[in-house]
Amino acid sequence: EDKVKTKLSIWDRVKAYRLKNNVIILGILIVIFVSSIILYMQEWAQKSAIWSNILLACFTSFLATILAMSAEIYVAFRDKERDQFLEDIHIFGIANLNKDKESLLRDLLSDCDKEIWISGYRLILTDHLKSDIAEAIKRGAKVTAVLCAPWTDAFKLVYGTYEKVMDNYFSVFHAISMAKKDSTQEFKVFIVEKPIFSDTYRVDQNMVTGPYMHNKDTEYGRIMAKDFFSYNLVRKSRLYELVENEFLTLCDEAVLSLNWERFNEAYDVLQVSDLTEQAKIELFKNACDPL
Repeated sequence: EDKVKTKLSIWDRVKAYRLKNNVIILGILIVIFVSSIILYMQEWAQKSAIWSNILLACFTSFLATILAMSAEIYVAFRDKERDQFLEDIHIFGIANLNKDKESLLRDLLSDCDKEIWISGYRLILTDHLKSDIAEAIKRGAKVTAVLCAPWTDAFKLVYGTYEKVMDNYFSVFHAISMAKKDSTQEFKVFIVEKPIFSDTYRVDQNMVTGPYMHNKDTEYGRIMAKDFFSYNLVRKSRLYELVENEFLTLCDEAVLSLNWERFNEAYDVLQVSDLTEQAKIELFKNACDPL
């Protein structure tokens, strides 16, 4: 059962970070410091050279100690605060934040030899990575993809009706088809009719995900997946399990799956024909089997 954390006061955080005794000692030193100043200012102390020098030495030394201890407590407090934040992030499941998804995935794919998951709408980023994916397949990796295709209402709601993406589809899956020729693994490409909310890739045990965003750019109309902020998830954390289960749920609820034999035939047709985007959509759609 998840526990809801309430916002702690400064004093509660001091106690939580085990700095209570340090602050109490600092308070005692401040009291002694103020007391020594008050005593130093008394008339009897001013008339006595001995007491005047003793009290002057006391409050100057206490002042130096107070400043040093205050700095030490502040640094310790900030360190504990940062450590607690990083601990909470780790417990939640985020191993690392990344602003360049393409470079991260390319690095992970260089060692991949077991499994690749792909999700997406336009497959712009995936098309950039198709050679890396193909090399991973040749090392033994199998691919499972979940797509929200351009003929679905969900795709049109996100990207409109005039987005040209079929060249990416044919390019990516042709590269996969060529690479998997000698593989005995089962490669599945699922088409879903519901919107996909997270841009998720799995490379062996590494899960990389992030939200789909509607920001616009001048080149692609909407920013592409590599421009989304993304996070690498800790294996078997709660967040990892949620993202993993979402992908598997989409696979279970898919309405179509790609027939590789008919896809290869469709790709050959595409190579000798000058087709419109709509014709390419129909060609790809006809290479899919209902589920």
